[in-house]
Amino acid sequence: MTGPKKENQEISLVEQTQHRILEYIAEKKYQFNSVLPKENEMADILGVSRVVIREAYSGLRTLGFLETKRKKGTIFVAPKVFGILKYVVMSGFLDDQSVEDLYELRIMLEIGMADYVVGNRTDDKIELLQEIVEQEEQSTDPQLLKQLDIRFHSILYGMSGNKSLQYFQHLLSKLFALYTPRSANWKVHEMMTHRTLVEILKMGRPDLFRSAMRIHLQYQFLNQERNLAALKEAQE
Repeated sequence: MTGPKKENQEISLVEQTQHRILEYIAEKKYQFNSVLPKENEMADILGVSRVVIREAYSGLRTLGFLETKRKKGTIFVAPKVFGILKYVVMSGFLDDQSVEDLYELRIMLEIGMADYVVGNRTDDKIELLQEIVEQEEQSTDPQLLKQLDIRFHSILYGMSGNKSLQYFQHLLSKLFALYTPRSANWKVHEMMTHRTLVEILKMGRPDLFRSAMRIHLQYQFLNQERNLAALKEAQE
């Protein structure tokens, strides 16, 4: 009984220390990119061991609050909203339900950002999207079609003007690839093509663009089982 209880207490102390470190940062009004006290100094400040501080710092680095820079030490940084997902995705331990949930989140985000995409549209961005459409329509290469699809949606995320959304899209680019057209006759099944999306985007109607995005993503969404099977096979 003593072993497990001691372990739980140590974990709890590290978590408490993480909160105390964040409180200390707030109290001292540290700005982003400020250098924090060294481990031994922070240990004296908070009245805990250096080992606990080391574990607390490590956890806060994982969460994206801290970074370690050579010749500087531990730096307080602005965490990325989707930062923790980086470690989850890179672990390679996503189960089918998690992958499905992430893809559904993608659908929600792409539909929800319609107002910003339409509001931030420019002739240059529309021209880039049209160039991608033309390449798609001339290609029968499944791998190229995949990359073009990702590039098309990457531009849309960029047009949202939201850096967190752009980071999310970049982080899950491999996942997105599983839901893009992979066959030469993809246009036969596509309910709403990229060309149509571009034409609707030109109209400047967020409501229409939102509905069009929902239809566009519906085909991939309805074929999740096939794509999830492909992901599982790729991981094995």
